[in-house]
Amino acid sequence: MTTNERTAPTDQQKDQVRSVYRQVADEYDERIPGHGPCDEMFTTTERRFLLAAIRPGERVLDIGCGTGRFTVPMTERGAQVTGLDLSHAMLDVAAGKLSERGLTADLREGDMTHMPFPDGSFDTVTSMLALMHLPLEDRPAVFAEVHRVLRPGGRMLLGVKNSLFEEMFTADRFASVDVTDVENKQLLFTGTRSGEEYLAPWFSFSPHDLTALFAGVGMTVTRLRGNTPLAAWLADEVLRDDAVRTLVDRMERFLGEIPPFNHLGYHLLAEAVKPAVGGAGS
Repeated sequence: MTTNERTAPTDQQKDQVRSVYRQVADEYDERIPGHGPCDEMFTTTERRFLLAAIRPGERVLDIGCGTGRFTVPMTERGAQVTGLDLSHAMLDVAAGKLSERGLTADLREGDMTHMPFPDGSFDTVTSMLALMHLPLEDRPAVFAEVHRVLRPGGRMLLGVKNSLFEEMFTADRFASVDVTDVENKQLLFTGTRSGEEYLAPWFSFSPHDLTALFAGVGMTVTRLRGNTPLAAWLADEVLRDDAVRTLVDRMERFLGEIPPFNHLGYHLLAEAVKPAVGGAGS
């Protein structure tokens, strides 16, 4: 088999992702997040985890930044943010939001397997809900690139869907118009403005996957939080009770980073650190 034959399926998957997000870019912010108490708890946990860690002045690279769902608030917090995305259409939406707020960020169209940045350019790399679109063959290359562009002692903060949770429950609880087809490893975009449905490749991560991928480039996972390990099992009708929702939120804040609950979240939130000296490729 030639190199071109090996890479063709990967290129086709990337073209598919680019095409889908060109179609849904203008409506993406209406679709993500979804609506309802479970969605709100999911999003709140995600924002707490990421934004509480961002400091004014730090250099942040947001890979798979999309419409700037986190690029914009990180910039608002005073970080020097660069956003990288495969989709020009999604970046156009992000640029519009930044302009409306009088903010500036460096938005780049590009492939996260070959990032257009020098070694050690960033203090922090972030990626929320984007790495699941990566072809499996590209995972090692992307994590190697993350390591490369981080300064010594830098860190990555990410959010991905948890394949361990999918072994127990295959239905979606977040942004239900975008439906995960667990069996076929696809994300199905339903209810679009055009009336058409779109498919994009979608590969979830287990806690072991994350640990192994980071270890492979010399980085160490320092935090692992399960996003909605309890709320994902409760109906929205139950979570609409303020007392129940408050109790579940408190329990998740406490249990979210404690084994085994942190391994059982609907999604996984992780922080990994590059060694301050030495390590793979430093």
